[in-house]
Amino acid sequence: MQKNKKKLAVLLAALVLALTSALTGCGGSGSGETGGDSKTLVIAIQDEIEGTDIQQIGWENIVHQLIYTPLIMFNRDLSKIEPCFAESYEVSDDGLTVTFHLFKDSKFSNGDPLTAESIKKSVERMKEISEYAGDIEAIKEVEAVDDTTVVYHLSEPAAYMWASLTSTYGGVVHADKAAEIGNDEYNRVAVTNGLFMVSDWQAGSQIVLEKNPNYKTANPDVKNTGVAGFDKIIVRFIPDEFTRVSELESGNVDIVFNVPAGSREDLKKNEAITTYEYEEPGVSYMMMNSDKAPLNDLKVRQAINLGIDRETLASTMNNVVSPSYGFLSPAQAGYSAEKEASYAKEFKYNPEKAKALLKEAGYEDKDGDGFVEKGGKKLTFEFCSATDRATAKSSAPVLQEQLKSIGIDMQIKEYETAYIKQLIRENNYQSACRNYEWNDADILYYVFTEASGYPWHDAAVTKALKEARYITDTDKRVKKYEEFHDAIFAKTPAAALFADIHCIATRSNVKGLVVTNDGKCWFNDVTKE
Repeated sequence: MQKNKKKLAVLLAALVLALTSALTGCGGSGSGETGGDSKTLVIAIQDEIEGTDIQQIGWENIVHQLIYTPLIMFNRDLSKIEPCFAESYEVSDDGLTVTFHLFKDSKFSNGDPLTAESIKKSVERMKEISEYAGDIEAIKEVEAVDDTTVVYHLSEPAAYMWASLTSTYGGVVHADKAAEIGNDEYNRVAVTNGLFMVSDWQAGSQIVLEKNPNYKTANPDVKNTGVAGFDKIIVRFIPDEFTRVSELESGNVDIVFNVPAGSREDLKKNEAITTYEYEEPGVSYMMMNSDKAPLNDLKVRQAINLGIDRETLASTMNNVVSPSYGFLSPAQAGYSAEKEASYAKEFKYNPEKAKALLKEAGYEDKDGDGFVEKGGKKLTFEFCSATDRATAKSSAPVLQEQLKSIGIDMQIKEYETAYIKQLIRENNYQSACRNYEWNDADILYYVFTEASGYPWHDAAVTKALKEARYITDTDKRVKKYEEFHDAIFAKTPAAALFADIHCIATRSNVKGLVVTNDGKCWFNDVTKE
């Protein structure tokens, strides 16, 4: 998951060589040949990991998906939850107890027994040290009934909890081993329960993973439910996007994540390459500071929302983004296609209405320079654009031109994402491009309430988002997120822009890769011909 909760940190780059295919949301298999080694797979990613301990880090990537496996998982289209590391599970009628049944011979990657008591200790440790402990705060007690039966006792049914339990953050940490060697060392060489295990992390260059000889999964959607067909995976950290692509094209890499927009069309035409695209489980949006002029005027914020042509924005960016009018994407639980269609109609690009709203706010172009003014002062504001997010950076000048067409002067200021977040927390900004990514609508609770750490919040918005967290009926939960949208559109502190369309590319002789709706990769049945 990458969660906005699941964040960013770019280290350095490097090189190495090799290999072929196997990863996981929950399992793995495959065989292949790279650099003469038929049992090794090489993957290139953008960002180096923060650490290998899922409970000590702030964001995760494919490395963590390879070394951790959750007890349960969402299926491919996010329509239901299925067993994964647990052999089976059930939820009580009142929703207050969740019982997991482990395989009788479950083990950690180092061969230590993985029992119900191990699960209990892992959950308790997450509550103590993880910055995402709030994701499982509804778990008031974990009971190890016997070696293979563990029960989560909940304070109340909590819909938001399932996204975390089914994510990489739901993987099992060997709490006893962490206590034995210390958290710092454990963060380098975590003992885990995934398809692969940590072998050698070369900082700034790559991490080498070996297959977990004790692995098994109950994932019903794969054929291979046991140990991986590959002996080793090398994950190379290559920040430069075009270097990643050239390494794939040359055959030094089998799989590449974060394929840049400028390379996609060429790769699609290359018979030696196969591409997979998916819409991110999240939305990019323009946050507007409603405490400071000129964006403290609701009509100005509403005009900006109507002055953005999202369809043209997407086409100008070579359709590597999908237009968003509401604050949820199709890859998120809680999304309503029907309501998104209504938002698209209500907030469709309408420059005339936008200009009318500006006029109601007292802004008119009286000197004929193309920009509206009020009291002789031009309507201008600064927009913080993230230099380390490609779509944020490329969308900024398009937004600037679109708002210019309705008489608004938007000045672009470029900063790294971390600095933009700091400015927002300090309320020291006018507007900024922000993004969140998580496969459940509950991420909005951490974006638009006090829980976000940002200054903006609204009672009606907070009420709807808090209530939605505990609604287990899917249809009723969707309705509650519609209430959230009604409340936030009434204030318009933000304008939704787009959802990124991510791209993964493989050598074409890599077969059987499954990419789920929210971008997880299943390599259980992957082969290399």
